[in-house]
Amino acid sequence: MSSPSPSSNAAPRPARISTWQLALLSTGSMIGSGWLFSPFYGLQTAGGAVLLAWVLAAALSLVVSLSFARMCSAFPVVGGTYRLLGVTHPRSTANVFLFLGWLSYVVFLPLEAQSVVQYLAFWWPDLVRHVAPGEVQLSWAGLGVGVLLILGITWFNTLHITRVAQANAWVSVWKVLVPLIVALAVIVLHGRRELFMQHWATGPLALEPAMMAVIGSGLAFAFAGFQNGLILANQVRDPRRSLPFSLYLPLLLGMILYMLLSASFMATTPAGATQIGNAAAPLLGLVSVLGLGLLLPVLLADAVIAPMGTANVFVAVTGRILYACGFELRPGSWLTRLNLHGSPVFALWVNAAVGLLFLLPFPTWKELVGFLSSMVVFTFLAGPVSLLVLSRASSRISIGVRSSLRARVVGVAGFLCSTWLVYWGGRHNLGWLLLALVLAVVLHGWLEGRAAGVRRDLRANAYLVAFVAALCALSWARHLEWLSFPWDNLAAAGLGGLACASFLRARLGDSQIEAQVQRMADERRTDAMAAAQG
Repeated sequence: MSSPSPSSNAAPRPARISTWQLALLSTGSMIGSGWLFSPFYGLQTAGGAVLLAWVLAAALSLVVSLSFARMCSAFPVVGGTYRLLGVTHPRSTANVFLFLGWLSYVVFLPLEAQSVVQYLAFWWPDLVRHVAPGEVQLSWAGLGVGVLLILGITWFNTLHITRVAQANAWVSVWKVLVPLIVALAVIVLHGRRELFMQHWATGPLALEPAMMAVIGSGLAFAFAGFQNGLILANQVRDPRRSLPFSLYLPLLLGMILYMLLSASFMATTPAGATQIGNAAAPLLGLVSVLGLGLLLPVLLADAVIAPMGTANVFVAVTGRILYACGFELRPGSWLTRLNLHGSPVFALWVNAAVGLLFLLPFPTWKELVGFLSSMVVFTFLAGPVSLLVLSRASSRISIGVRSSLRARVVGVAGFLCSTWLVYWGGRHNLGWLLLALVLAVVLHGWLEGRAAGVRRDLRANAYLVAFVAALCALSWARHLEWLSFPWDNLAAAGLGGLACASFLRARLGDSQIEAQVQRMADERRTDAMAAAQG
């Protein structure tokens, strides 16, 4: 699959991002609308086990991230994580993952815009309409505000990437401090031990509800930003030092903050509460009910700054993913054009247009985040699989990834954790994921070879479709109580093992892998030369 490097575009290349800018960028993308909703929704789903759920979400994200850190340090190219399978697997599989990765990321902008509108509805109720107790949807006025937010953030990202990173740096500091202050103020000033114990008594170690909360209540979504530094890998000054640091620090900070926020709800609300003050904005409702009026202006400001800061990062990253899609599928097309600031301007505006569509079919934050989380965690499979293939092949060919028992353990553990995350999405989200996967395979086949291409790609990726279909069937079996917990999770692990073996069998030959590694190395050298000249 030899083709010119995307870096060969004549437009100026952006300056390099520092280690701290990259770490703050990833931290900022983890603390967006998730902190405004997930701590309360997770408590509703898991009860006292919500604290365990946060630990699970962080731990599984960390295990998966180890594979990505190894791979993206070795191959720091534009598109990062979503191009890894292009090194180890056939073009159709790699591009299907690239497409699904793009689709999962393009949903972040409407999601964060929706979060802002829901919190603004605390003061301007006409922005939402109440459809059920504790549940709201955006009104037509709310949709209009959401559209304006999407267009504004997209325009800002047509500017220089370093300007985006600099703007994000101070926003990230604000986004860490405000949740920390709010959580500690609520717990210290109004926390009651007996209320906390009411929630704790519902089962602090109840594994199944904790697992369901990880995806269904947006806990995994809250940690999904760990990939963003990796996707911008080719714009980092020192990838081998910066990329691991940009993973571990955000995950640790995020886990601490989110656990404190859930604890603040546990210490101030009775067990079983479905709504606190205002259904559109649970955290604002809590602060208002507790009489912490001084925090309301801060919270309102952060309800805009935090999601928009996260959206700012995801728009920058999503533009690069679609840019990489254009490079892989249609080199030299308008999708790969950069403006004078080195930004993929056409890709950014295509993303905005697609993002607008997601405001309509998923009008509530919780519905949208469930679909998004399932899509994101499915694409996590790319990192562990690529690491396993390359660690095995490195004993025969020179590819820059060392063969070691540790690498294989990290790869297998990452694949297993990703499988569980996909399964915990539930039967409905797995159904949507299956549909998206089939459509992606069919679309790629049609673009590559019309009807013959569709047949070829369906055969090549049949094991992928079968894997997701089997997980969906397993989820239905658990719902119908044909299978009990934890046997369903053990069965999911078994399916993950079979899928991992299928991935390894579908790999490219050694000579093809070596050629792809050389192509990535050439692209990296071109990037370095362009940066030196810029």
